[in-house]
Amino acid sequence: MQPIDTAIIGAGPYGLSVAAHLRVAGVAHEIFGEPLESWRDFMPQGMKLKSEPFASNLWDPARRFTYENYIAEKGIAYRRVNDPIPIERFLEYGQWFRRHAVGDVRRVKVRRVARADGAFSLELEDGTVSKARRVVLATGHMGFRHVPDELKGLPDEMCLHSTALHDLRQFAGRDVTVIGGGGAALESAALLHEIGATTRLVARGKQITWNSLTPDPNVIERLRTPEAGLGPGWRCWAVSELPFLYRRMFEPAKRHRFFLNSWGPSGAWWLRDRVEGTIDLLLEHQIASAQVADGRVRLGLTGPAGATEILTDHVVAATGFDVALERIDCLEPTLRAQIAREGPYARLSANFETSVNGLFIVGLPAAPVFGPVQRFMFGAKHAAPAVTKALKRSRAHAQTDQVPAALDEPKLNVLQRD
Repeated sequence: MQPIDTAIIGAGPYGLSVAAHLRVAGVAHEIFGEPLESWRDFMPQGMKLKSEPFASNLWDPARRFTYENYIAEKGIAYRRVNDPIPIERFLEYGQWFRRHAVGDVRRVKVRRVARADGAFSLELEDGTVSKARRVVLATGHMGFRHVPDELKGLPDEMCLHSTALHDLRQFAGRDVTVIGGGGAALESAALLHEIGATTRLVARGKQITWNSLTPDPNVIERLRTPEAGLGPGWRCWAVSELPFLYRRMFEPAKRHRFFLNSWGPSGAWWLRDRVEGTIDLLLEHQIASAQVADGRVRLGLTGPAGATEILTDHVVAATGFDVALERIDCLEPTLRAQIAREGPYARLSANFETSVNGLFIVGLPAAPVFGPVQRFMFGAKHAAPAVTKALKRSRAHAQTDQVPAALDEPKLNVLQRD
């Protein structure tokens, strides 16, 4: 079997962006997975992207296939900010990007990645096996979904993560309790209410944090508060645009703390009127227990007034993601054990390469190393060219599983751009 030069595992925003860059660079590759599957088949229908239009691109090197260019082709007026993108339009844009910038995608999932005969062995869901000299893991968020321990004993049909709602019509006329205080929780609660569910939201915080409209600044204001992928302001700009400097400047423990404690729960401005005064908000409450009682869920809560109970039909856990190398479940255990770590996370070179030569990780599991920008599709603008540069530079044949020289600081511009 002739090995693939480079296999990209995952066809979400990061996988498609890497593929677009490799195509232009002339690096032979195959991309595995259903394009934008988690967005198409799991996200709730009717949702809107929280990111601003200018920050909602997939990334090709020449920026020919931006969201702005797509809607211009469709004859739709473009606004850089304050114009939330419906998920249906984003999916259409993603398909347009794939057709023009990526080409064919091998629509089969990779079940297991292992080392074999100096290359990587890819066990596919259709029962076949492929080999690749290099692998880019762009597996997205879904494997890291977090559900609180108190809810894990509930049946799947009674407790869902917010990323698994999709068709909300099944909840019409039902009683639904949403857990969480961030954007996913607030939008899930609003959509559920609007579909006809009796909805409440349980959150630990004392109040909901709402993002404001992005101002349309003049030249002076742009200098004071620059526009950035993760929000306005110099702090956001630095995190959005300097991930390589971030990795180089800060020790792992500090980077990890920042990853875990920054960009906390908040709601988009366009959700506020759909939530406040409409959804029953139980703030400063935490889950103490959950059990099935007479076909419903009995939730035990603790709050400012003490203990209380709620009977509900369904619980939606909008409780975020728990990143760890162990949770990349397509990695064969022996291969996973060979990857050098920073605590629970993979240690990555400045080109997103692990200590296993030829194995790269991009997207959310790279965020503890490169900062919060890797939690968002905006971060693909940095990951895709960095990975492409490394793949162009590396030798075509398989390497040993020793820590490569790439883990030493490479001689590249820390402000690396396309």
